[in-house]
Amino acid sequence: MSNSSASAGNVVVIDSGLSSAWNTGRLVYQHDFYGNDNDVMVANANTHGALVTAEILENAPDVGIIALKVMPDDGSGASEANIEKALQWVVANADAYDIRAVNLSLGGGAQTTAATTAISDELAALAAKRVLTVAAAGNSGDGGATQSVSSYSADVNQICVSASTGDGAFPSWAQRSASLTDVCADGTDVRITNLAGVTYTANGSSFAAPAVTAAVAQAQQAWMEQTGSRLTQAEFLDLARSTGKAMGTAGYFELNTDALLAKIAQSAPVPTAQSGTTITVNASGAPAGGVNAHFKLLVDGKTVGQATVDSAAKDYSFTTSLTADQAHKVQIQYDNDGFVNGQDRNLFVNTVTINGTAHNPAAANVTYDKGALDGKDVVKGQSSMWWGGTLVVDAPAKDFPAQAAPAGATVTVNASGAAAGGVNAHFNLLVDGKAIGGATVGTAAKDFTFTTSLTADQAHKVQVQYDNDAVVNGQDRSLFVNKVTINGHAVAPTAANVTYDKGALDGKDVVKGQAGLWWNGTLVVDADKSWFPAPGTASGTGALASALSADGQDTVWHHLVAQGLEAAAPVQDVHGTAMADGALPADFYAHAALPDHHPDPLHPLETL
Repeated sequence: MSNSSASAGNVVVIDSGLSSAWNTGRLVYQHDFYGNDNDVMVANANTHGALVTAEILENAPDVGIIALKVMPDDGSGASEANIEKALQWVVANADAYDIRAVNLSLGGGAQTTAATTAISDELAALAAKRVLTVAAAGNSGDGGATQSVSSYSADVNQICVSASTGDGAFPSWAQRSASLTDVCADGTDVRITNLAGVTYTANGSSFAAPAVTAAVAQAQQAWMEQTGSRLTQAEFLDLARSTGKAMGTAGYFELNTDALLAKIAQSAPVPTAQSGTTITVNASGAPAGGVNAHFKLLVDGKTVGQATVDSAAKDYSFTTSLTADQAHKVQIQYDNDGFVNGQDRNLFVNTVTINGTAHNPAAANVTYDKGALDGKDVVKGQSSMWWGGTLVVDAPAKDFPAQAAPAGATVTVNASGAAAGGVNAHFNLLVDGKAIGGATVGTAAKDFTFTTSLTADQAHKVQVQYDNDAVVNGQDRSLFVNKVTINGHAVAPTAANVTYDKGALDGKDVVKGQAGLWWNGTLVVDADKSWFPAPGTASGTGALASALSADGQDTVWHHLVAQGLEAAAPVQDVHGTAMADGALPADFYAHAALPDHHPDPLHPLETL
């Protein structure tokens, strides 16, 4: 087992939920897409998702866990509709929650060639964000006579994991394919220990996949420390292949996490000068069916941020770190074109400003790539985007001057809270709309300290977001912020540069700052650029890209507190037929209609 001493971001587990009998680690967020509530805890002590999560944490204890439940409480299978809803949430929140990997230990089907399903567009979107999805290949093998893997693991935009014995062979039940399996990991007699100290042995590709998911999270953190960016799926697999152990069957290899991380540590790239870049898109839109136009901002094909626009023209600003003195493609991707009840949704881009240089959408260096961003249907740039597509600005090297390395920032929040229903107040710390960390506070005032890397010599918004306000049996849960200290600069919550944005962080219900946060909302400190000085020596490594949307968010980010629940009596784990799920709103996403299939968790389990 290889552990990283640094934070490895957050990992999503899409499965049957969690149990109080097993380690849930740092539970960052939870949601039940089957029951449509915010509680993923189930009575079955050994529910499949709890074991999968525990194994990830045994291999990568520093990762945060995002638990998305897609099955009934008995774990009897999941509808594809619920899995898709969960993945849509991941796509929408990947940046805000610093998601590094997604674990899909769900089985069903026997694909002999690469295949697509209803979740293929979400998998592609995550791959584009360099959020790597890991899928179990399945347990319906026939000793290798048939080369096949489960349906989801046959998608090209995920990592297909077949179970091995850990010593170069396959168990007879392991589904595998020389052309579809990406990596193998031990899935036989995998030892997992619960909170009571009882050790279980688990068998199945469900328990091979978590080892790879943990390795992805650790590799992404190590790579970010070296380069300031994440690994693509292809880059991770190249590293895994070059450091893996060849198996007895040609064409397959077993994961070697220690060797993979060692190779990353030995292959530090030559530092390159970085340009702290601010991109501002001035845009408006025409809604349809009550839904406004939405765009993503990409640079060189990598997502930097996103925004939903309304009918009034407005600036939407994003920051990131790019290679300096080099040309880049700045891309505004309109992604929800639609026509609803006679209303035509459209996006109108007025200007794109890059580090102070304004580009008109009709300028000679701007093109409009209609439909997919593939260079096939390209016309001259224009302000009005009547169809889904991407406005591409070929920005010259002079727009990206070299700058000093990002400033290290330390933010300390001194806070206390009033509990309700036995649950204490919780807040998230954001900077410029990006989540940095979170804390649960007690009744005694205490310092909560967070560190991050920010663009130097630039003003930033430091945001304390209270997110679990409630009244329970007459008890009113509240958060009290006494002081926010930013790189040594102490700010009182009532200072002139502090505001309180009640409800969603959208700039709509903003009052003067105050210590008592009686409602969900965000205390916003407008921190001066002098508080973020550049370090003495410029360096291009370790630069952390940040994404923010100046318009505010359509959704309040609800990080749910992991509560200490009493151990419930276990129930028999039955594999029945999953219930069909209700349809998504017609205008939510355009997906091809595919028959619902009901993947089952794969988890033969024994107690030692």
